[in-house]
Amino acid sequence: MHRWLVPALLFLIPSCGPGNGPTMAVGTDPSQSGLGFLPKSAEKGTLFRYYQPRAGSAWRNNWTSSFDLTGVSWNDARCATLIASKYVVMAAHFIRDPHSPVMFHDKKGNPCERYLTNVRSLPGYDVAVGKLNLPVPPEVKCYRFANASDATIGRPVIISDQTSTLSVHRIAMVSGAAVAFEPVPGLNPIYQRNLIVGDSGHPSFIVKGGDLLLLETHTTGGPGAGPFYGDAQLQAAIRAAMAEMGD
Repeated sequence: MHRWLVPALLFLIPSCGPGNGPTMAVGTDPSQSGLGFLPKSAEKGTLFRYYQPRAGSAWRNNWTSSFDLTGVSWNDARCATLIASKYVVMAAHFIRDPHSPVMFHDKKGNPCERYLTNVRSLPGYDVAVGKLNLPVPPEVKCYRFANASDATIGRPVIISDQTSTLSVHRIAMVSGAAVAFEPVPGLNPIYQRNLIVGDSGHPSFIVKGGDLLLLETHTTGGPGAGPFYGDAQLQAAIRAAMAEMGD
């Protein structure tokens, strides 16, 4: 079993948990707390009505449907997230086997199959950059990195996990190339989840102008923490790895 809690980030894990504090009533309007993308009636953020890794799948028509999650590969717990048409990021301690397909599904549910041909782990970061055998079509989303100025303390964050479900936490701390989350006080528990073994490498996003910006890929459990993709040095290391692997 891989070692999931990386010691360098343990200091970032907030001490509070989803069970602490009051709970927002199901009918409360979330827009009053900067969470206008959530419905007035609480609804779990399940992404798929049904999912077939190598066949047609159906995205669920709920609050998550306003976001484009086509660039996240859901067919393996060792998650891979697109940052360019031929490149993905993963947790360096939880890298996908190159013999396992990297499956994406467009908004119509059509599958897109790719394979890893090269992987570079970045020294000093829990990030691995993977190169795909072929570019993905334009119907599959490639995510831009969040900017450092976007990562304000208390800002809501979309959290994904191995169950193909979205949750909502908020930024608790940013320190260099690391970011940590905490539960949103008063938010209905249906939107919150403690991350566990197997969630490593799944992405979190900031919502900006209706678009998803890649903020982090999970390294630790609980509310979550991991490498901060808004950090200029981490971005430079990723670009260097992509350049080394070539087109």
